[in-house]
Amino acid sequence: MSKKMKVMVISSLLLNALLIGVIVGDLSHRFGGEHFVGRHAELISKLPQDKAELFLKTVERVHLNNRNIYHQIREARKEAMKILAAPEFDEAAYRLELKKLHELGDLKMQGLANATIELARQFGQEERRALAQHLRHELRHPRDTESPRNARTPKRENS
Repeated sequence: MSKKMKVMVISSLLLNALLIGVIVGDLSHRFGGEHFVGRHAELISKLPQDKAELFLKTVERVHLNNRNIYHQIREARKEAMKILAAPEFDEAAYRLELKKLHELGDLKMQGLANATIELARQFGQEERRALAQHLRHELRHPRDTESPRNARTPKRENS
C-alpha cells in the first residue's frame, strides 16, 4: 500500500473512532448523567430520597414514552416547512400539518400532566409545592429565561 493510502486509512479510522466516542458520550449523558439529573437538582435536593427516586423514574419514563411523539413532531415540522417553501403554497395541506402538530403537542402535554398527577398523589403538600415551583421554571420556554418577562421591545423607527 502506498504511503498516501496508509495515511488516508489511518485518518479514516481515527475519525470514525472520534465519531463513535462523541455518539457514545452524548448517549451516556442523556439519562442518569449530570445533565439529566442536573436539570432537576434543585427539586431533588428538596425531596426525600424515595420521592426523589420516584420523580427521576417518572421523568425518565415520560421521556421514553414521548420519544415517538418527539419524532413525529420533528417529521411534521419538516413536512410543514416543505409545504411552506414549495413553489405552490397548499394552504389545506399546511393547515393539516399544523393541526397534526397541535394534536401531537397536546398528546405530549397530556403525558406530562398524567405524570404530574401521579407524582402529586404520592407527594405531601411541601413536596407538591416544590414540584409546582420546579415545573413553573422547567416548562418555561427557553427564551423566557434570557430576558425579563416584562422587558419592553425596542420601538421601530419608520424609514
